[in-house]
Amino acid sequence: MKILGLLLICWSVALWRPSSLASRLKSAGVIVKARTETLLTLEWSKVNNFSYVLRYSNGTEIPLTVSADGSVLRCTVSSLSPGTKYSFVLYAMLKGLKHSTFIFTAVTSPCNVASVSVKARSETALTFEWSKVNNDNAYIYILRQSNRSEMYTPTFWGESLAVRTVSSLRPGTKYTFTVYTVFGGERSSGYNFSAATMPVNVARVNVTRRFTDQLELSWEEVKSNNVSYILRDSSKAETTIAALGRASVITHTVSALSPGTRYRFTLYTVFEGVRSRGLTFTSVTASLTVTGLRCEHLPGGTALVLVWDAPFGQWTGVEVQMKGRNPQYLNGTRLEFHDLHPALWYNVTVKLFSGDVKGAPVSISCQTDPRGVIAGVVLVLLFIIFLVCLGVVCHRRSVLKRKAQSDMNTNQATSQEAEEGAHNAPVLANQRSSEGKKHRGQRMNKNKSAKPIQQNPYLNPYI
Repeated sequence: MKILGLLLICWSVALWRPSSLASRLKSAGVIVKARTETLLTLEWSKVNNFSYVLRYSNGTEIPLTVSADGSVLRCTVSSLSPGTKYSFVLYAMLKGLKHSTFIFTAVTSPCNVASVSVKARSETALTFEWSKVNNDNAYIYILRQSNRSEMYTPTFWGESLAVRTVSSLRPGTKYTFTVYTVFGGERSSGYNFSAATMPVNVARVNVTRRFTDQLELSWEEVKSNNVSYILRDSSKAETTIAALGRASVITHTVSALSPGTRYRFTLYTVFEGVRSRGLTFTSVTASLTVTGLRCEHLPGGTALVLVWDAPFGQWTGVEVQMKGRNPQYLNGTRLEFHDLHPALWYNVTVKLFSGDVKGAPVSISCQTDPRGVIAGVVLVLLFIIFLVCLGVVCHRRSVLKRKAQSDMNTNQATSQEAEEGAHNAPVLANQRSSEGKKHRGQRMNKNKSAKPIQQNPYLNPYI
């Protein structure tokens, strides 16, 4: 009996020791020291002389090769699936017998999202979207902005897409984000990416100079670093313009344009490859001058017509200025002037408009119809000639009449003188005879009183 009692005591002690040692495993538990998408590193307290078997939820059992780190045993379980919850049973084995079991669960790390794209952006907000991992709604996601708190994505889902909007951002700024996939409370390693907000537009674009084939544009530079500009015309051709950095105003010349043509442009501010909304504006090149300017007469001599060819390109109107009159505006190619004076010259200036752009002035001198004046002058001249001829005829008749009267008076006087001459002939003869004698006596006395002229004896006869 004593021997039997001793055997029972020894057997009880033997049974108690493995159970007590195994209970230490159960009380200490198994922890997951590290995890990845396909690995789990497990740790538990060391119990001497025990081996271990790990049983999966599908019934598969594998013996574990453990490594000791002091009083801690460590084992790595591999070939697992990402983002999966596993149930395990850990057996403590002693001499081929299972002395204790510990049931626990562990989760592998989920996979990161494949990529994140910017669905929409503005100056102060960014909207991101990404495909769900494995198209599984069991995952949730955390979006973290650098230096800011974490944000969980909302419950807004597409068929296979997750969407999240980040607001209260600054224009033209580059931000760094991380998206974590979360499963069973465990995060993925995180998908890192950067995105920039939209820069602001320039305030306005000025046309500093315009020509028939060029436009010179200028604008104030956006107050931001590392920006450039893209100018897009109506044909969708784009020109990249670098920021100067030294000046606050940027100047750019657009060439190879057509005269009098309206062009549509859009100027974008660019930061980190992201364009602003774009400032759209229009401008018109200078028009060519009016051509084919000419004058036409209207009957009566008090009006005239100014005519010109239709201008090339886009134009909105014409300003016509006659000296001494107010300017007139029209969008045709013909203008009549009335209440003018016949046969006078008038100076007219024409300017072409394309919006607020004024072309070079063109002048011409026009004469009203002179035919009425010429006809009047001819009639006046004919009338004057008629009056002159009439005066000449009248004067001639008067002269002839006076001459005839004079001849008649002369004939009468001649007859009277002839009669008186015959009667007074003896008396006149005696008077003429006595007068002749008197004159001869006076000449004889004058000859007697005259002395002969003496010649100088010393006078050289050859001088």
